[in-house]
Amino acid sequence: MASINDDFYENLAGFTDFHAFSQIGRYTPLPSDWLVVITDVVDSTRAIQDGRYKDINALGVASIVAVLNAAKPLNIPYIFGGDGATFCIPPSQQEPVACALKAARDMAAGQFGLALRVGMVPMQVLEASGHTVRVSKYRPYATYQQAMFAGSGIAYAEALVKDQSPNNPFLVPESELHTEGDFSGFECRWDEIASPHEEIITLLVQCLETEEASEQVVYQAISGHITQIYGNEGRHHPLRENRLALSLSPKNLSAEIKIRTAGQSGWQRWLYAFKLPFRVLLGRLFMGLRLKTRAGNWGRYKQMLVANTDYRKFDDVLRMVMSGTAAQRQQLRDVLGQLHQDGKIAFGLHAAPTALITCIISDYGNHHVHFLDGANGGYALAAQEMKNQKRRLAGKQTVA
Repeated sequence: MASINDDFYENLAGFTDFHAFSQIGRYTPLPSDWLVVITDVVDSTRAIQDGRYKDINALGVASIVAVLNAAKPLNIPYIFGGDGATFCIPPSQQEPVACALKAARDMAAGQFGLALRVGMVPMQVLEASGHTVRVSKYRPYATYQQAMFAGSGIAYAEALVKDQSPNNPFLVPESELHTEGDFSGFECRWDEIASPHEEIITLLVQCLETEEASEQVVYQAISGHITQIYGNEGRHHPLRENRLALSLSPKNLSAEIKIRTAGQSGWQRWLYAFKLPFRVLLGRLFMGLRLKTRAGNWGRYKQMLVANTDYRKFDDVLRMVMSGTAAQRQQLRDVLGQLHQDGKIAFGLHAAPTALITCIISDYGNHHVHFLDGANGGYALAAQEMKNQKRRLAGKQTVA
């Protein structure tokens, strides 16, 4: 049954200037009857060390598409984190989303041999422990919007879901029943994208200040440093239209085949795999000829892809994928390192020569979203550095 709060996210006004992410007044408390949903690839760091970073990204996006399809037509807030995702859902969607999460977990195990941790935490549990979740909406264009989260509740929910205690009540329970997932819209057809400069960096920054006013000052200062070092969006955006190329590599296309055919017969899997290269060739042809079809304006598709890419976001952690030089990275690391030494922030920074992109396509016109990460482990490895910094700071405080 639908709740009176089902349209909470849809009705948020949002903001158009990304740098407003630090202004807590732009965020609205999540309704108390909602739930925070967490998905996470277990032991993703080891899988990345084994060269499976593309599979990790694919499973993170697959969990998003499964949940979004289950919640349709409701618009729910979510954020992609590289090796998983975070969602906020109303109670009316708890059952269908739980089924979608089970299907994503089964698909990860059956198709990739990887464990996908999935869990739900009621907002009342977070509030009872003194944590908040606030939501806003970054909407730079009429055809693109992206959820933003503030407050400590997201991190606490993740900790509860990842807790290793037996019979963790926040994990979506195992089921003997086979659950069908809807992964339609998932696409993974692009070659890795070379940096327009020297490298792609994946950056995570979390302010450790406890006062909201101080937190806003720190994030505004960091935004200023990034602009000063890397230039404006036009300079540091990691994508350029002329560097986007659809892939015909069987290895690159394998993740889409596995996800889109999960639970299907061998014949259906073979047929999808057989057709996919022809779809890629058609895409190349349509874009090259700049054709207009009922499906969309293919001459503008790459332009829309760049515009609809989630290369920067905020969920109480600033997350960015940027293009730049090694010298710029060192300059940024020096600035952030000083802030870390002062106890103001923890951060993680990972560099790679390329970025990878995974997509959710509602239609080829305007409604498609593209999830970006640095190659070779981007967000996941940057997160590991940030966690290590927080542990060291906690250790110093304990000794003191």
